[in-house]
Formats: sequence, C-alpha cells, structure tokens
Amino acid sequence: MSLPLSVNVELLFRETGDDTGDRIRAAADHGFGAVEIWSHSDKDLDRVEKALSDTGSTLHTMLVEGRLTLADPATHEAFVGHVRAAAEVANRLGCTRIVTGSGVGLPYRKRAVQHGIVVEALKAGADVAAEHGVTIVLENLNTRVDHPGTLFDTTAECVAAVRAVGSPGLALLYDAYHSLQMGETPARELDGAIDVVSHVQIADLPDRGEPGSGTVDWAAQLRELRQLGYAGPFGLEYVPTTGSADSLRAITEIAAAL
Repeated sequence: MSLPLSVNVELLFRETGDDTGDRIRAAADHGFGAVEIWSHSDKDLDRVEKALSDTGSTLHTMLVEGRLTLADPATHEAFVGHVRAAAEVANRLGCTRIVTGSGVGLPYRKRAVQHGIVVEALKAGADVAAEHGVTIVLENLNTRVDHPGTLFDTTAECVAAVRAVGSPGLALLYDAYHSLQMGETPARELDGAIDVVSHVQIADLPDRGEPGSGTVDWAAQLRELRQLGYAGPFGLEYVPTTGSADSLRAITEIAAAL
C-alpha cells in the first residue's frame, strides 16, 4: 500500500480470541506489520514480545496507563511513575510512542491555570520518556461524544502544550476522529503545526466505525494530511461494523490509491 497503516489490535482481529499475540499474528497475516495496543499490565508480555519478533511487526503505540487529572498537581508523581512503567515496557517491546491525554478539567480552577499545571506534569513525564528513548504523544480527545469533561479537547490546546514543554520526549498524537467530532479540520488545526505531530489515528464519523462506514471523505482527508507534511503511518483505531478483514477493505484500497 502507498500509505502505511497500523492497526489497533484491541479493536481489530478480536475474532482470534483474547490473546494479543494471536491478534498481532492475524494482523501480520493480513499484511499489517505495524500494530497498536492500549494497556500493558493486562497482557502476557512474553507472548506479545514473541508475536512481534516472529512476525517482524512493529508496536507503534501503547498507553501510559492510569487516567489521571493532570490539572491536579497531586497526580503528578503518580503520572511520572506511570510514564516510567510504560517506557520500560515500551523499551522491551520496541515501541517508541506512549500515549496520554490531559485528563478531565477542574470546574473550580481557571482553564489557563489548569493548562499551566498540565504542562508541568507533561514536562516531568517528557524528561523520563526521553531518558528511555521514547516519546509521550499527547492525544486530543473529543468532549462532544466520547470523553465528556476532558480538559484538552481541542487540537490547538494540545499543540500549545507540546510547544510549551519543548522536549523531544513529548509530541502530538493527532486523532482525526476526535478532531472531526469537535468540528475541526486537519488543514485548519495542523497548518503550521505538523512539526509537532508524531502520529495520526483515524476512525469514521459519526459512530467511530471503520473508514468508509460513515460520512468522512478519507481519500481527501489523508491526502490533505500528506500535503501538510505528515509522513508517518495512519493508525486504525475504530470499532468495526463487520468482520476485521472486511472492515479494512475500504481504507486499504484508499491507501493503495494515494
């Protein structure tokens, strides 16, 4: 395919069962050599590591575990600990990106103040990530449908935080699904900011189904992201409305044509 794709095996290839290693093998059998996961503490890491090695697959992203309210300074020590734990697992599995969000906002504290407190947490986390040779990727999450109360629900706020930290240990995960749910467009949000983007994830609107199942013109969106300068793979983090293999058909055809 002309555009590289990575598949989230928490959501795709579930037909193989609960074992993440088996899902990685299924993804490889269907031609996908890059995969993404969420948590690590609930997985048999020996089996994950062996599946990655046997298939030659790359683990492109995994989560920093724990949904913490980073606008509360009391959470920062725990956050740094979660970053360190994720970075150590990432090193073992050959993953270079660990994903986090801002957490929910606090209604009793001004938004600008909360932004500064989150930046402090991200700075501390980025230092630990950089020491381990990995990058925290800060994800924009929509508050309209999926993550009510999240503080950083716009791409601009995430970009501002990444720039404020100014560390190789922190970059942006631009989630196009969440951005589009918030009424944003890549052209408007990433023009002049593509340098901070480390990864892009996609899913269709309105229901987070596979690309081609909803209302988004993905050929146009992916072409636009490439024209903006994004050169990495597109992460497929969607809830399939049909079998995994069938759900991948439209986006693989689009990727092959671009």
